[in-house]
Amino acid sequence: MKRIFTKLIIFTLIFTVTAVSVFASGETEGGVKVKKFSIFLGRPKEDYPSNGTMLGNFLEEKTGVRMKWEFPVGDLKQKIGLIIASGDFPDFIDGRNENQQLYDAGVFIPLNDLYEEYGVYSKKLYGEKVSMLYKDDGKFYWFPAIFPYGDKVQRTGENMGLYIQKAVLKEYGWPMPKNVNEAFDMLIDYAKKHPTIEGNRTYAFTALTAGWREFPLMNAPHVFSGHPNDGVINVDWKNGKYVVSHYYKNNDCYRIYKLYNKIFLEGLYDTESFVMDYDQYIAKLSTGSILAFHDQRWQFDPVNNLLKKQDKDRWYVGLPIVMDGYKCEFEGPPGPQVSEGVGITTDCKDPVTAFKFLDYLTSEEFRKLVNWGIEGEHYMVDDDGYFYRTPEQLEFWKDNKWRQQVFGQGYYSEIATWDGGSILSDGKNAIDPRSQPNIFFAELLETEKEVLDAYGKKTWVDFFNQPDMKRMLYFPMWTIKIPTGSDIDICQQKVLETRRKYTPLLIMAEKGKYDEVWADYLAALEKIPDQDKFEQFYQDKLDERVKNNGGYF
Repeated sequence: MKRIFTKLIIFTLIFTVTAVSVFASGETEGGVKVKKFSIFLGRPKEDYPSNGTMLGNFLEEKTGVRMKWEFPVGDLKQKIGLIIASGDFPDFIDGRNENQQLYDAGVFIPLNDLYEEYGVYSKKLYGEKVSMLYKDDGKFYWFPAIFPYGDKVQRTGENMGLYIQKAVLKEYGWPMPKNVNEAFDMLIDYAKKHPTIEGNRTYAFTALTAGWREFPLMNAPHVFSGHPNDGVINVDWKNGKYVVSHYYKNNDCYRIYKLYNKIFLEGLYDTESFVMDYDQYIAKLSTGSILAFHDQRWQFDPVNNLLKKQDKDRWYVGLPIVMDGYKCEFEGPPGPQVSEGVGITTDCKDPVTAFKFLDYLTSEEFRKLVNWGIEGEHYMVDDDGYFYRTPEQLEFWKDNKWRQQVFGQGYYSEIATWDGGSILSDGKNAIDPRSQPNIFFAELLETEKEVLDAYGKKTWVDFFNQPDMKRMLYFPMWTIKIPTGSDIDICQQKVLETRRKYTPLLIMAEKGKYDEVWADYLAALEKIPDQDKFEQFYQDKLDERVKNNGGYF
């Protein structure tokens, strides 16, 4: 460990001969002028180490900024409400999906002028697409949580899919079901043959429904009609342009929940899912008694990795399966996460230094350090310029406690970062080591190789479509936020409340009663005003993004 710190000091000195005088001035500690800033990061984390982290110490040397961290305990929405009500703000806030609430309350300062004068690294990252960050007033207020560098993508893992247990696929000879109907029939058949797994009741299917994570259930009509993750609304290419449409009351919605109902009527749908929180969902997946579900990989990847290490074939393989009549387009292009990010508050007394600090976080130099570590210590470079890790480095980097609490990756990896599928300016290396093919192959377990070999694939993303890069003109729609308290916002909330009430009723409808429940659902939706405005709002925002990105031609 001492050798690691020594290398970091050397690494730091290479880049920081004059950095401190450029960025900040303040109290002197150990010969370094340090200015302290406070940040509320809306992501549950362990307390920041009192003696700092390697990345934090590097940033102090580089920028003269020391961060005092605060993280949420309990409900984030409630915490953000309390911060707003107090009128006492930290210097930085990353409110995640509550940033709109902070913006509406006037907590953030606009960043346009600071960007024009001091944006060095951020200008290289955002470029002409900076307009995607703008609010309706033509200004932007936070550094987006994720932004793609360039227009190329390199991934080894999928974004989302229908996840089916390896044991099921193996027993049926490694099939690729033609559609959801065929896949569900296979799951039902397997569950009947294996009513229990390691003492637990077998369920053919489950869905995550907890809080803001409810999209695996609520977005099912959107996903299983083959769309990439636009989330709130369908986007299809029609007559030379992208057109939005609702999916919560169309025939796709009717069809997919009727298929869920089919599993329920067989007694094989996990109805506990309607009341489970996220931790309970993960715990149930860990038992291996759930045969399949739809989700986004990042939500359950840690438990899936644990299941792989148990080597009992109870882990999950993502497949590109959609409803009959559709083609799978699950893999979307690199998309900026512009609805979330870290902003500078009106209480910050030195917004210039604060902006320069955030600007540096977007730099290739820092993002490479966060993800790859120190050259020669955490990764190597071959004669052709490709990054790789030795077996010892691969093993060392798996130490999550070191990576988070000593190196500090967990605190800086989600602030103003690059899309994980982006490629560095060298045109060779992925910003995220997990997207580097040689790292992927080196870390493959035998149980994973068995699946890839059986299907004739090299990586997990090879099962899926190539991203439609044309969608970068607008993608993704879920980052567009409706103004809080507006008629459209009220409409959206009422639609969601209706869906939350009726979706479980549709799935658990008695035999022969599904159409009756569906009719009641449509009747309840019919009473909600402004749904046409809701759709038009998203069409207008899509058209605006396309225009700002140069148009269709």
